[in-house]
Amino acid sequence: MTNLDDDWFERERLHRAAADGDLPEVERLVSYGADINAFDDLSRTPLHYAAENEHYKVAAWLLERGAQVNANDEKMIGETALCLAAQKDYPEMVELLLKHGADPDINGWVGLTARIRAQRRKDEDGRKIAALIEQYRPPKPNPGARR
Repeated sequence: MTNLDDDWFERERLHRAAADGDLPEVERLVSYGADINAFDDLSRTPLHYAAENEHYKVAAWLLERGAQVNANDEKMIGETALCLAAQKDYPEMVELLLKHGADPDINGWVGLTARIRAQRRKDEDGRKIAALIEQYRPPKPNPGARR
């Protein structure tokens, strides 16, 4: 296998596996040394992709193994996995992230937090997500920020 630190294509295989919901591939790549918290060229980690694409089992597995729930690249877009999940129709993903300490008040794209995004939604899932977010008050500061 190619050294994961030396080859861009290899480094981002974990991101693609998470986006596809391919848990066996995620497990295999991590066992070979793939960085569970690595940012790709879009300033996203594997957890971002699992959350955005509604792959609950992959997201849970990553979180159980130390994925930084509040990882965001403040110099770039600054999205957290929770920001992405708050835009989807999967309250269970939002709840998973919140239970692992996701902060709904970290600014994302154009300064919108997950809390604001959820509050702006008028659909049923949006209301559920907004209610979930209101229940949680995670600790500060954000150890997952890349500055």
